[in-house]
Amino acid sequence: MSHPSSAENIGGIIDELIALYLAQAADLREYAQAAAAGEGTVHLERTLRHREVQRADLYRRFEEAAFPPSSLPDLADPT
Repeated sequence: MSHPSSAENIGGIIDELIALYLAQAADLREYAQAAAAGEGTVHLERTLRHREVQRADLYRRFEEAAFPPSSLPDLADPT
């Protein structure tokens, strides 16, 4: 992958993470309001869990794109 397309890919993943974090914050706010009102929260709990799985996947993709294995130092090599 060339440098510009790698940077674009990383930028796209970051944009997705930002959107997901904003959605998670809105979901958390909605959850808190529903819980305070004594309303059911099962669907909100499912949504929160689903978004967290998405966030973990996006962050893994970010790490793979931003920190390819070849760029990591070999910690087992004492030199």
